[in-house]
Formats: sequence, C-alpha cells, structure tokens
Amino acid sequence: MIMSEPQVRRPGEGRISRHTSPKGHAVVGADSTVPVQYDLLLRKLELAEEELQAGHIGGRSGHLEEASGIVFDLLYSLDFKQGGELVPRLAALYGYMGNELLNVGRTGDRVQLGHLRDMITTLKQSW
Repeated sequence: MIMSEPQVRRPGEGRISRHTSPKGHAVVGADSTVPVQYDLLLRKLELAEEELQAGHIGGRSGHLEEASGIVFDLLYSLDFKQGGELVPRLAALYGYMGNELLNVGRTGDRVQLGHLRDMITTLKQSW
C-alpha cells in the first residue's frame, strides 16, 4: 500500500479563486463557501446574543470564539496576489470584525453585536 504525503495548505493557497458574485461583483474567495461562512457567522452571532440576553457568559464566549474563527478563516482565504483592490479592503473589514468580536466578548455590548450582524448581512447580500 502506497501512502501519499499529507497535503499542507498555507493561507492563500488551494481553495481560492477569483470569480463573480451573483450580483456581478468581482470577488476573491473560496468559491461557493463564502456565503455559507457568512451564514455560519450570522448564526454564531445570533447564538451569542441569545446567551448574552440570558446572562450566560460561557455560552456567549464560546459562540463569539467560533465566530472569530470563521472571520479569521475568511481573512486567511484571501488571495493578495490575484485578488485585486478588493482583497485589502476585505482584509481590513475582516480584521475590524475580529477586533470587535473580542470587544463584544469583553464588554457584552449588544449594540455592537447588532452592528456586526448588520455588516455581515450586508456583505452576504452583496455577494
């Protein structure tokens, strides 16, 4: 039996392509997975908000941590060499979102959490 070497994917390699979104915008990302990631991200923020309303700090933190992971996966999937001018803008936006998720985790600010959900919803609709 022949064993193949493990495949190592570095950020910016493998799953990235430049394509056009359903609304006609040139975008760079992981083909059809970006909208799915936005959906997952919105769900994690919704769950974090429910935990926040219920006063469950541990649950909120777990969902915000998972949301941060999704945001950083989106950031790492950007192709800075092939992506054009949109990539640095998305990178800055994803960096901002990651920072704000940390702030929400620290402060429990539901207004900021709502603002993040609005931003992600807008990105998803623009896709």
